[in-house]
Amino acid sequence: QSAYKKIPITMKDISSSQLDLGMSEAAGILQRRVDRRRMDSRKMAETLTRITPSLSYESLKEADLVVEAVVELEKVKRQVYQEMEEVLAEDAVLASNTSTISITKLAEGLKNPERFCGMHFFNPVHRMPLVEVIRTKQSSEEAIARTVAYAADLGKSPVVVNDCPGFLVNRVLFPYFAGFAGLIEEGVDFERIDRVMQKFGWPMGPAWLLDVVGIDTSHHAGGVLAEGYPERMSNEKANIITHMFENGRYGKKNEKGFYIHTTDKKGKPRKERDPEMGPLLEKFFGKK
Repeated sequence: QSAYKKIPITMKDISSSQLDLGMSEAAGILQRRVDRRRMDSRKMAETLTRITPSLSYESLKEADLVVEAVVELEKVKRQVYQEMEEVLAEDAVLASNTSTISITKLAEGLKNPERFCGMHFFNPVHRMPLVEVIRTKQSSEEAIARTVAYAADLGKSPVVVNDCPGFLVNRVLFPYFAGFAGLIEEGVDFERIDRVMQKFGWPMGPAWLLDVVGIDTSHHAGGVLAEGYPERMSNEKANIITHMFENGRYGKKNEKGFYIHTTDKKGKPRKERDPEMGPLLEKFFGKK
Protein backbone atom coordinates (compact mmCIF):
# COMPACT_ATOMS: atom_id res chain seq x y z
CA GLN A 1 0.00 0.00 0.00
CA SER A 2 2.81 2.42 0.87
CA ALA A 3 4.76 1.60 -2.27
CA TYR A 4 1.62 1.95 -4.40
CA LYS A 5 1.15 5.45 -2.96
CA LYS A 6 4.78 6.28 -3.88
CA ILE A 7 6.03 6.09 -0.29
CA PRO A 8 9.34 4.16 -0.09
CA ILE A 9 9.16 1.41 2.51
CA THR A 10 11.43 -1.14 4.17
CA MET A 11 10.01 -4.58 4.91
CA LYS A 12 11.99 -6.19 7.75
CA ASP A 13 11.66 -9.86 8.69
CA ILE A 14 13.74 -12.58 10.34
CA SER A 15 14.06 -14.92 7.34
CA SER A 16 14.64 -14.60 3.62
CA SER A 17 11.79 -16.98 2.91
CA GLN A 18 9.32 -14.67 4.67
CA LEU A 19 10.68 -11.67 2.78
CA ASP A 20 10.29 -13.59 -0.47
CA LEU A 21 6.72 -14.44 0.52
CA GLY A 22 6.01 -10.77 1.28
CA MET A 23 7.37 -9.64 -2.07
CA SER A 24 5.42 -12.39 -3.82
CA GLU A 25 2.19 -11.26 -2.11
CA ALA A 26 2.85 -7.65 -3.14
CA ALA A 27 3.58 -8.69 -6.72
CA GLY A 28 0.41 -10.78 -6.80
CA ILE A 29 -1.77 -7.87 -5.66
CA LEU A 30 -0.21 -5.57 -8.25
CA GLN A 31 -0.43 -8.18 -11.00
CA ARG A 32 -4.17 -8.43 -10.44
CA ARG A 33 -4.35 -4.66 -11.02
CA VAL A 34 -2.43 -5.12 -14.26
CA ASP A 35 -4.73 -7.98 -15.33
CA ARG A 36 -7.73 -5.73 -14.73
CA ARG A 37 -6.07 -2.91 -16.69
CA ARG A 38 -5.95 -0.65 -13.64
CA MET A 39 -2.16 -0.45 -13.83
CA ASP A 40 0.47 -1.07 -16.50
CA SER A 41 3.52 -3.28 -16.14
CA ARG A 42 5.90 -0.34 -15.93
CA LYS A 43 4.08 1.15 -12.96
CA MET A 44 3.97 -2.26 -11.31
CA ALA A 45 7.75 -2.58 -11.61
CA GLU A 46 8.26 0.95 -10.28
CA THR A 47 6.02 0.19 -7.30
CA LEU A 48 7.90 -2.97 -6.38
CA THR A 49 11.24 -1.12 -6.47
CA ARG A 50 9.96 1.12 -3.65
CA ILE A 51 9.89 -1.92 -1.33
CA THR A 52 13.25 -2.77 0.24
CA PRO A 53 13.33 -6.21 1.90
CA SER A 54 15.76 -6.48 4.79
CA LEU A 55 16.93 -8.87 7.49
CA SER A 56 18.57 -6.14 9.57
CA TYR A 57 17.17 -3.56 11.98
CA GLU A 58 19.90 -1.23 10.72
CA SER A 59 17.74 -0.68 7.63
CA LEU A 60 15.22 1.16 9.86
CA LYS A 61 17.68 3.79 11.13
CA GLU A 62 16.26 6.55 8.92
CA ALA A 63 12.59 5.54 9.15
CA ASP A 64 10.09 8.23 10.15
CA LEU A 65 7.48 5.70 11.25
CA VAL A 66 7.68 1.95 11.89
CA VAL A 67 4.65 -0.35 12.03
CA GLU A 68 5.23 -3.62 13.89
CA ALA A 69 3.13 -6.54 12.63
CA VAL A 70 4.69 -9.63 14.19
CA VAL A 71 2.85 -12.56 15.77
CA GLU A 72 0.19 -11.72 18.40
CA LEU A 73 2.37 -12.61 21.39
CA GLU A 74 3.20 -9.88 23.88
CA LYS A 75 6.60 -11.39 24.73
CA VAL A 76 7.66 -11.45 21.08
CA LYS A 77 6.50 -7.89 20.45
CA ARG A 78 8.40 -6.61 23.48
CA GLN A 79 11.58 -8.28 22.23
CA VAL A 80 11.12 -6.67 18.81
CA TYR A 81 10.62 -3.22 20.38
CA GLN A 82 13.73 -3.62 22.49
CA GLU A 83 15.81 -4.43 19.41
CA MET A 84 14.24 -1.64 17.34
CA GLU A 85 14.76 1.04 19.94
CA GLU A 86 18.49 0.49 19.67
CA VAL A 87 18.49 1.78 16.07
CA LEU A 88 15.42 4.00 15.60
CA ALA A 89 15.83 7.75 15.39
CA GLU A 90 14.76 9.64 18.50
CA ASP A 91 11.86 11.27 16.65
CA ALA A 92 10.65 8.12 14.86
CA VAL A 93 7.09 6.97 15.63
CA LEU A 94 6.66 3.32 16.62
CA ALA A 95 3.23 1.78 16.06
CA SER A 96 1.79 -1.70 16.58
CA ASN A 97 -0.66 -3.40 14.26
CA THR A 98 -1.96 -5.59 17.10
CA SER A 99 -5.65 -6.40 16.95
CA THR A 100 -6.03 -7.58 20.54
CA ILE A 101 -3.15 -6.70 22.88
CA SER A 102 -3.42 -3.59 25.07
CA ILE A 103 -1.36 -0.74 23.60
CA THR A 104 -0.84 0.60 27.12
CA LYS A 105 0.59 -2.74 28.19
CA LEU A 106 2.87 -2.95 25.16
CA ALA A 107 4.19 0.55 25.94
CA GLU A 108 5.46 -0.58 29.34
CA GLY A 109 9.23 -0.75 29.34
CA LEU A 110 9.73 1.40 26.25
CA LYS A 111 12.41 4.07 26.46
CA ASN A 112 10.12 6.57 24.73
CA PRO A 113 6.50 5.53 25.33
CA GLU A 114 5.26 8.94 24.16
CA ARG A 115 6.12 8.04 20.56
CA PHE A 116 4.22 4.74 20.69
CA CYS A 117 0.63 4.06 19.57
CA GLY A 118 -1.49 1.46 17.82
CA MET A 119 -2.10 1.42 14.07
CA HIS A 120 -4.52 -1.40 13.36
CA PHE A 121 -5.20 -2.26 9.71
CA PHE A 122 -7.96 -4.61 8.53
CA ASN A 123 -7.86 -7.53 6.11
CA PRO A 124 -7.47 -7.42 3.22
CA VAL A 125 -5.28 -4.35 3.85
CA HIS A 126 -5.12 -3.22 0.21
CA ARG A 127 -8.94 -3.11 0.02
CA MET A 128 -10.17 -2.11 3.49
CA PRO A 129 -10.07 1.67 4.07
CA LEU A 130 -10.46 1.80 7.85
CA VAL A 131 -7.45 2.12 10.16
CA GLU A 132 -7.71 2.37 13.95
CA VAL A 133 -5.13 4.69 15.54
CA ILE A 134 -5.01 3.80 19.23
CA ARG A 135 -3.66 6.23 21.79
CA THR A 136 -2.47 5.57 25.31
CA LYS A 137 -2.34 8.18 28.07
CA GLN A 138 1.36 8.58 27.26
CA SER A 139 1.04 8.87 23.47
CA SER A 140 2.05 12.36 22.32
CA GLU A 141 -0.18 14.46 20.10
CA GLU A 142 2.64 14.53 17.54
CA ALA A 143 2.86 10.73 17.39
CA ILE A 144 -0.89 10.44 16.90
CA ALA A 145 -0.97 13.22 14.31
CA ARG A 146 1.86 11.70 12.29
CA THR A 147 0.26 8.26 12.38
CA VAL A 148 -3.06 9.69 11.23
CA ALA A 149 -1.29 11.60 8.45
CA TYR A 150 0.47 8.44 7.28
CA ALA A 151 -2.83 6.54 7.18
CA ALA A 152 -4.37 9.38 5.16
CA ASP A 153 -1.41 9.34 2.75
CA LEU A 154 -2.15 5.65 2.17
CA GLY A 155 -5.69 6.59 1.16
CA LYS A 156 -7.12 5.14 4.37
CA SER A 157 -9.78 6.50 6.71
CA PRO A 158 -8.13 6.74 10.15
CA VAL A 159 -10.20 6.87 13.34
CA VAL A 160 -8.51 7.74 16.64
CA VAL A 161 -9.65 5.75 19.68
CA ASN A 162 -8.50 5.35 23.27
CA ASP A 163 -6.90 2.10 24.33
CA CYS A 164 -9.43 -0.45 25.63
CA PRO A 165 -10.17 -4.16 25.07
CA GLY A 166 -11.17 -4.64 21.43
CA PHE A 167 -10.49 -0.99 20.57
CA LEU A 168 -13.49 0.16 18.47
CA VAL A 169 -14.13 -2.24 15.61
CA ASN A 170 -13.83 -5.53 17.49
CA ARG A 171 -16.22 -4.24 20.16
CA VAL A 172 -18.78 -3.87 17.36
CA LEU A 173 -17.73 -6.94 15.37
CA PHE A 174 -17.76 -9.60 18.08
CA PRO A 175 -21.38 -9.20 19.15
CA TYR A 176 -22.08 -9.74 15.43
CA PHE A 177 -20.00 -12.93 15.54
CA ALA A 178 -21.89 -13.96 18.69
CA GLY A 179 -25.18 -13.59 16.81
CA PHE A 180 -23.75 -15.68 13.97
CA ALA A 181 -22.64 -18.37 16.44
CA GLY A 182 -26.12 -18.44 17.98
CA LEU A 183 -27.75 -18.95 14.59
CA ILE A 184 -25.35 -21.77 13.76
CA GLU A 185 -26.20 -23.49 17.03
CA GLU A 186 -29.90 -23.21 16.16
CA GLY A 187 -29.26 -24.99 12.88
CA VAL A 188 -29.14 -22.12 10.38
CA ASP A 189 -26.77 -22.87 7.50
CA PHE A 190 -23.66 -20.65 7.46
CA GLU A 191 -23.81 -20.19 3.68
CA ARG A 192 -27.36 -18.89 4.00
CA ILE A 193 -26.25 -16.42 6.67
CA ASP A 194 -23.41 -15.20 4.45
CA ARG A 195 -25.74 -14.74 1.47
CA VAL A 196 -28.22 -12.75 3.56
CA MET A 197 -25.52 -10.46 4.96
CA GLN A 198 -23.98 -9.85 1.54
CA LYS A 199 -27.41 -9.07 0.14
CA PHE A 200 -27.85 -6.64 3.04
CA GLY A 201 -24.70 -4.84 1.87
CA TRP A 202 -21.76 -6.36 3.74
CA PRO A 203 -18.74 -7.16 1.52
CA MET A 204 -18.65 -10.66 3.02
CA GLY A 205 -20.72 -12.62 5.50
CA PRO A 206 -19.50 -13.71 8.96
CA ALA A 207 -18.31 -17.22 8.00
CA TRP A 208 -16.31 -15.89 5.06
CA LEU A 209 -14.95 -13.07 7.21
CA LEU A 210 -13.85 -15.48 9.93
CA ASP A 211 -11.98 -17.52 7.32
CA VAL A 212 -10.18 -14.43 6.04
CA VAL A 213 -9.38 -12.88 9.42
CA GLY A 214 -8.30 -16.22 10.86
CA ILE A 215 -10.43 -18.30 13.20
CA ASP A 216 -7.50 -18.63 15.60
CA THR A 217 -7.10 -14.84 15.67
CA SER A 218 -10.82 -14.41 16.24
CA HIS A 219 -10.80 -16.99 19.03
CA HIS A 220 -7.98 -15.11 20.77
CA ALA A 221 -9.66 -11.72 20.27
CA GLY A 222 -12.91 -13.12 21.66
CA GLY A 223 -11.05 -14.19 24.79
CA VAL A 224 -9.62 -10.70 25.22
CA LEU A 225 -13.09 -9.17 24.95
CA ALA A 226 -14.58 -11.74 27.33
CA GLU A 227 -11.92 -10.85 29.89
CA GLY A 228 -12.43 -7.12 29.38
CA TYR A 229 -16.25 -7.22 29.41
CA PRO A 230 -17.19 -10.42 31.30
CA GLU A 231 -20.79 -9.41 31.92
CA ARG A 232 -21.42 -8.93 28.20
CA MET A 233 -18.97 -11.06 26.25
CA SER A 234 -18.14 -14.15 28.31
CA ASN A 235 -19.07 -17.52 26.83
CA GLU A 236 -20.49 -20.14 29.18
CA LYS A 237 -20.23 -22.85 26.53
CA ALA A 238 -18.23 -23.49 23.40
CA ASN A 239 -19.55 -21.87 20.22
CA ILE A 240 -18.72 -22.52 16.57
CA ILE A 241 -15.54 -20.38 16.73
CA THR A 242 -14.26 -22.36 19.73
CA HIS A 243 -15.08 -25.70 18.10
CA MET A 244 -13.35 -24.71 14.85
CA PHE A 245 -10.27 -23.48 16.73
CA GLU A 246 -10.00 -26.60 18.89
CA ASN A 247 -10.20 -28.75 15.75
CA GLY A 248 -7.32 -26.90 14.09
CA ARG A 249 -9.53 -25.12 11.56
CA TYR A 250 -8.08 -21.61 11.32
CA GLY A 251 -9.60 -20.55 8.01
CA LYS A 252 -7.87 -19.49 4.83
CA LYS A 253 -4.41 -19.40 6.44
CA ASN A 254 -4.24 -23.19 6.83
CA GLU A 255 -6.86 -24.03 4.20
CA LYS A 256 -9.23 -25.42 6.81
CA GLY A 257 -12.25 -23.23 7.41
CA PHE A 258 -15.87 -22.87 6.45
CA TYR A 259 -14.87 -22.63 2.79
CA ILE A 260 -12.26 -23.77 0.29
CA HIS A 261 -10.71 -20.60 -1.14
CA THR A 262 -9.49 -20.21 -4.72
CA THR A 263 -9.30 -17.46 -7.35
CA ASP A 264 -10.90 -17.24 -10.79
CA LYS A 265 -9.06 -16.53 -14.06
CA LYS A 266 -9.10 -12.81 -13.30
CA GLY A 267 -7.65 -13.29 -9.84
CA LYS A 268 -10.94 -12.57 -8.07
CA PRO A 269 -11.40 -14.50 -4.81
CA ARG A 270 -13.78 -17.47 -4.98
CA LYS A 271 -15.04 -19.76 -2.28
CA GLU A 272 -16.75 -23.13 -2.15
CA ARG A 273 -18.30 -24.82 0.84
CA ASP A 274 -15.81 -27.13 2.51
CA PRO A 275 -17.42 -30.61 2.34
CA GLU A 276 -15.96 -31.41 5.77
CA MET A 277 -18.21 -28.81 7.41
CA GLY A 278 -21.37 -30.95 7.27
CA PRO A 279 -19.98 -33.79 9.41
CA LEU A 280 -18.25 -31.28 11.70
CA LEU A 281 -21.44 -29.33 12.38
CA GLU A 282 -23.23 -32.58 13.09
CA LYS A 283 -20.42 -33.51 15.48
CA PHE A 284 -20.51 -30.10 17.22
CA PHE A 285 -24.25 -29.50 17.44
CA GLY A 286 -25.97 -32.63 16.12
CA LYS A 287 -26.99 -30.68 13.00
CA LYS A 288 -25.58 -30.33 9.47
